[in-house]
Amino acid sequence: MIDLPHFYGKENVEKYLDWEMKVEKLFACHHVMEERKVPLATLSFQGNVVYWWTALERERGLHKDPPIEYWNDLRRVLRRHHIPSYYNRELMDKL
Repeated sequence: MIDLPHFYGKENVEKYLDWEMKVEKLFACHHVMEERKVPLATLSFQGNVVYWWTALERERGLHKDPPIEYWNDLRRVLRRHHIPSYYNRELMDKL
């Protein structure tokens, strides 16, 4: 079994991006099939992000939205939640 690093939620943007990169590298290294990526990634959630994920799944079900089944979709939702909209602007300003 693959051992992914824990993710605790809104600590800071860099910690989220670091977690995301490590997870992607582990998926590639272990040749994880697409249908296993979301369940494995969400198992690494700890603390507040577990409650956020549970609420998101429930809300999607109530609105009859399809469940998140693909890593790219999960990544998109995580980025929207954990990376502030101004982050890219700040990065560009620093460059």
